[in-house]
Amino acid sequence: MRLLAFFTLCFSACLGLAGSAQAAYTPTPNDWACTNKVGGTWTHGRAPSGCDAAAFGPDSFVRGNYSGVIFSDASSSLVDERKRYMQAMYPVIRDASQRYLLSRKPAVSARELEAFQRGTYATLRQETFWSHYRDAQLAAGQPYLLKMMRGDSGHGHGMMQVDDRYHFVQLQEGKGWNMMQNFTYAIDIYYAAWEAAPNACLGGVTTPVGTAAEVDAYWRSRARSAWSAYNGGPTKVCRWQNAADVNVAKDNGYRDNYDNRLWLVDVADLTKAAAIDVACLMDNGPSCPVPTGGSAEPGKLLQVGAAACVLNGSTLECVDDVRDAACLAGRASFDDGSITPVYVAQTAGYARIDHNRHQLCRAQVPGLQSLASAISTLQPLDLRSAPDGMVLGQAAAGSYQVLDFMVVGSQQQKRLYRIRAALNGATTDGWIDAGDATNHATRAVGAAPTGAGAIAYAGDWVAVVPNLNMRATPGGALLVAIPAGTAVQVKEVFGTASANNLYYRVEYVHSDGVLREGWIFAGNLYPASTLANWAVPAAAPSAAKHAHCPNGTRYDHHLRQCMSPSSTYGPFTAAAAQACLDNGGGAVCTAQRATVVDGVALAMPIWGKALAAAATGNGDCPRGAARSMAHRFHCTETVMRNGATETDVYGPFGTALVNACLVRSGNAAWCRTNRWPAAGFLALQP
Repeated sequence: MRLLAFFTLCFSACLGLAGSAQAAYTPTPNDWACTNKVGGTWTHGRAPSGCDAAAFGPDSFVRGNYSGVIFSDASSSLVDERKRYMQAMYPVIRDASQRYLLSRKPAVSARELEAFQRGTYATLRQETFWSHYRDAQLAAGQPYLLKMMRGDSGHGHGMMQVDDRYHFVQLQEGKGWNMMQNFTYAIDIYYAAWEAAPNACLGGVTTPVGTAAEVDAYWRSRARSAWSAYNGGPTKVCRWQNAADVNVAKDNGYRDNYDNRLWLVDVADLTKAAAIDVACLMDNGPSCPVPTGGSAEPGKLLQVGAAACVLNGSTLECVDDVRDAACLAGRASFDDGSITPVYVAQTAGYARIDHNRHQLCRAQVPGLQSLASAISTLQPLDLRSAPDGMVLGQAAAGSYQVLDFMVVGSQQQKRLYRIRAALNGATTDGWIDAGDATNHATRAVGAAPTGAGAIAYAGDWVAVVPNLNMRATPGGALLVAIPAGTAVQVKEVFGTASANNLYYRVEYVHSDGVLREGWIFAGNLYPASTLANWAVPAAAPSAAKHAHCPNGTRYDHHLRQCMSPSSTYGPFTAAAAQACLDNGGGAVCTAQRATVVDGVALAMPIWGKALAAAATGNGDCPRGAARSMAHRFHCTETVMRNGATETDVYGPFGTALVNACLVRSGNAAWCRTNRWPAAGFLALQP
């Protein structure tokens, strides 16, 4: 029997029924934030598996508030401990489910309340055998540590199995770790499905009236419909009626739990009072003991869950892993000599911004190269097993791809890059020290790619491995599904989160004949690469370009410009042009110089590389521009022209899109440049 995680399948559409909950896909790796993982058995309180609860909050809080409902593997009799545990858990779930339903339906009938609770009990047994907290040891002779239930390759958190791929922020807020918050957050989903079950899914008995058997059948069908939607998503509310569905075993398992009340085998007293403060813990109220840690104060580096944060006025600014703490220096000043643990419950009074490490670190650290970009090392450098690990050998001076990065010291800004190098005839991944704020330019610099990378470079072709969703933004609104095996050209690479989740910007013509531009998920690199599961290198089926550049230049993915060995070609943002003037560039900053793109004569600014680098800045977008959700996540800039406000969209624009632009716009010169009017860009988006 395997653990079921309804959030894995339900995600955004299902959560849309739940009101305040929000779902955004975060492709976390298996066993994210899971330390000292232990196994278990398919019995009440011990379902496999568990990870250290302390990754999300202090053990002292759990032991102070939940001491009666922690399963102890140290018990001399696991059978006796199971019965003790379930006798403690049953009144907790009884009271919590009753309190929840009465809060949603104050006039609910006693018969519906009984059925809803019975459905809830069956859900808990089907999901996790009522398992949440457990004291367990990693191996014989090791100490017993407090664990939290983790299932579905570590993605499911707690007894209700909240999935970290769809509820990442909420889990950082304690919705997995804190047992009653886990229950309250998740039962919203079950209740929404309970209420939404249509008559067509109720097995022919569609009103709770009639004989006792008919009333029982009605509520049983509603519970089964609710669980099918809870597990499979709102479109699967009738799934339990389909004996041919691939999930029939799950639905039958839920039926058996509901019919036979299998949780009662370990519960002797159904009227026993709950030993914990259910109401307080459900509400996370001020009278309920909160985790205790350090105080959130300006000038401190704070650890909140797995994140590193600083206080900037009344706003907590965070990055999702403490290894990127140095990159917060541009948001607020702090002492990075120590880190103060502060728990989520202590930060409720602050607004919070969670930064993407790839954008934050790049903007904060001048010259830092982005994930998937190419670098040239200017001298042999030690290759280490980890950022501070043992030396594996020396990586020769040459061209490499950045597979990860780390910045050490908010002032020192030492840059560490993970690369793939040849050592003694073997291809080896490791870390190099690429210098600090004072000497990085003598160790490693941005360069043109040479050869294939472990990650696709802009311009490479890849074949999607499964049927893969193409989205308007990374992890955003669904546009269309790309069939397995389809070759698409990578126009841009974008990374998110500490797991280095990768997205590729592509153009694709679907079977409906419509050209679309959007993003596909390409896998993550940490803790192990999953790239081969999503998109793999493919032969180029055409000579299409991912970006159009003047003769003798190439498009640089990191700097977002067409470049020759000595010059950088526009168009440039208005803010960059002003910075160029401020830096003493003079007339060259605004001059339009003749060049040729695709055999067509054009005019655009052409600056020296050093001048361009200083003027455009080191941000994810050129100076003065920002990513826009409304423009397929392109960088956009708002400018005033002839007294009117206009928006410009910056590339790269691939061959298919350029050709469509030329057809629609009558051979407009801007179609072949790296900056388009927003109206022209949006006119080509279906």
